[in-house]
Amino acid sequence: MSAARRLLPPLLLVLLVVLLTPAAATAAPRSALPGTLHLQMVPPIRGVPVAVDGNTGRSDAKGRVNIRVKNFLGLDNRLTVGSATVGVDRKVVLDRIRGSVDHGVRDRIVEVGLRTIRRVSWRYTDRFGSPVPLERATAMRLRSNTGEIIELTGDQLAKPLWVAESRTQQGPRGLVSKRLYYVVDAVVVDGTSVVNRAGQKFVPWDRQAWVVQLLFFKVSFTASDMLFPRRAGSGIQLTRADGRVQRLGFGPDGTVLVPDLPRGTYTLTVRGGGLSFGRPVTISRDQEVTLTVISIVDLTLVAVGVLGVAVGLVLLGRPHLRRPFRALRRAARRDGRRRWRPRAAAGLVLVLLAVAAASLPAGRAQAASARSGPGPAATPTSSPVPVLAYYYIWFNPSSWNRAKSDYPVLGRYSSDDQEIMRRHVRMAKAAGITGFLVSWKHTEQLDERLAALVEVARAESFRLGIVYQGIDFSRKPLPLATVRTDLALFAERYAADPVFGIFDQPVVIWNGSDRYSATEVADTVRQAQEKLQVLGTAKSVSVVNSQSTLDGQAYYWSSADPLVDKSRDKLTAMSRAVHLRGGLWIAPVSPGFDARQIGGRREVPRRDGETLRASFAAARLSQPDALGVISWNEFTENTYVEPSEQWGSRYLEVLADLLGVAPHPDAQLDSSAEGDDWGLPAWAALILAVGAVVLVPLWLYRRRRRARAAATPSTPSGATRSEEAPLHH
Repeated sequence: MSAARRLLPPLLLVLLVVLLTPAAATAAPRSALPGTLHLQMVPPIRGVPVAVDGNTGRSDAKGRVNIRVKNFLGLDNRLTVGSATVGVDRKVVLDRIRGSVDHGVRDRIVEVGLRTIRRVSWRYTDRFGSPVPLERATAMRLRSNTGEIIELTGDQLAKPLWVAESRTQQGPRGLVSKRLYYVVDAVVVDGTSVVNRAGQKFVPWDRQAWVVQLLFFKVSFTASDMLFPRRAGSGIQLTRADGRVQRLGFGPDGTVLVPDLPRGTYTLTVRGGGLSFGRPVTISRDQEVTLTVISIVDLTLVAVGVLGVAVGLVLLGRPHLRRPFRALRRAARRDGRRRWRPRAAAGLVLVLLAVAAASLPAGRAQAASARSGPGPAATPTSSPVPVLAYYYIWFNPSSWNRAKSDYPVLGRYSSDDQEIMRRHVRMAKAAGITGFLVSWKHTEQLDERLAALVEVARAESFRLGIVYQGIDFSRKPLPLATVRTDLALFAERYAADPVFGIFDQPVVIWNGSDRYSATEVADTVRQAQEKLQVLGTAKSVSVVNSQSTLDGQAYYWSSADPLVDKSRDKLTAMSRAVHLRGGLWIAPVSPGFDARQIGGRREVPRRDGETLRASFAAARLSQPDALGVISWNEFTENTYVEPSEQWGSRYLEVLADLLGVAPHPDAQLDSSAEGDDWGLPAWAALILAVGAVVLVPLWLYRRRRRARAAATPSTPSGATRSEEAPLHH
């Protein structure tokens, strides 16, 4: 007890001290204390200025900045990342900061995203690398992969340009810098674009000096007489797309050479030598263009013929005018000369005109035959069913850099280019193709390209169907909900569009339908079939039988060798199975196959068209509702019939021959399509005019003579003139 009493005073003293002593301050948080802020520039660029609390710093070679700060509270409002020129050709501006700067306490690093801007310049060259003066171009349009459009005209084409080089975006591990690229949509020379849209791509980060290749071609012009095989005219008048007119004289050899004519469509007229109709000519490759002139001799010959026919008709209808000719004939008989026969003369003129008219087209046909080159003769086979070519709209500038051994003669185009679409459609029509089966599924890019193609097809009276890609890049089937939604979207947009009127309803071929069960297929297409005909892509009779709810089948069999495999029997069996269920059957036709560059092992040689002919025959024997040509432009599996650098227009010509199409199949590819402003060759227009002048009066004369004969009753041979007289009162 005494011990407790002894401890009590010290305890009370301690308690009193505690009570009277002020409370110790709570330890301050680390964010309120001074420290060093660590910043990392994305991308890592040297020289980016940073300022905070009166302190400044610049990023080092690795894009890092370490700067002292009073504290880490409210740094978002105190930190400044300045826009600056960090080189003679590069600028930076703040894009974003990952998270909050306040989090950059002590040893933590804060990422600062930057937008970079690069100064670029360009020069123009032709297809062979020779320089083209910048002043030849009047406009240029660039488009970035972010959708930015840059239009340049006049003096702007000769000055360097600052363009966005990179931007940042949030990645799974922080900020990442995304480099931008630009494509050339157009370079205008003489009123026409001389580049394939989006065919040339430039990355400012990698290259500041761009070389833009322009499509100039070497074209030789000459002119010939319409009726006689001789040169005509003193030169040509060339009207360019911008309306500028240029007059060029023929050289001693009767030709004029333009070594650098921009790609485009021109109107040509021959100067001197007679009458020349304006003729539109499309220039898309090095070529020779021959124009036709109606010379004075041609006009004189035709005029004499027409005059002779007219005089002969007058003499036939007016017997009293023939009396002087009878006297001449009697005199000729007395002199032993040849008899004068007006009727024979008139008939001779008509015969000569008919022979001339018949011989000119024959000459054209022979020239076309010579131009097409040697090849096995084939009997044209008129196709009673639609001929549809599989058409792909997935080409970007980078697409041609992968697994390609041949390229189109139209260049390494982008499927965004509506002019390329238009020329594809015209070439296909000239070869007898009814329409395209367009590979599509619902993406923003493919939707835009399909809409552009629909616009072109509508203007060209061409037909379209759809191959719905129900599989992804890895060839895995898409979710059925996606398929259902995409089909509904297509039906809503295009079900009533006449462009898709190949059959009663628009045709949609569902690629990948064989990856699903029969129940899943039926449930997916049930609603779409109210507006569409949905076909499958079965590869066997058993699959055809299991997909009875579909409206037919289109067998995409590109790797068949019709000269080796039993493709004919298989196609016939599948056709029978489809038709038993009342479906549409689209039989495959292919010129060859080679997918070895993408890992395939099979090759089907083209055999200079024999493979295509045999495939066509096998498909026709299967009694199809349509022929599906595989393909127009599948350059990866090498099944294309589009004119190419390696094959030219050979396989389009073979297809046209099989379809019994008379016009040269590359008629819309270049200037081989001859015509004047009336849509007829000059000689055809003249022959029609002569025919009208000659045949119309002849028809009127014969009609009048028959009417007169019908109105005059016949008279007995013994009747006297007095007996006939009362009949004339």
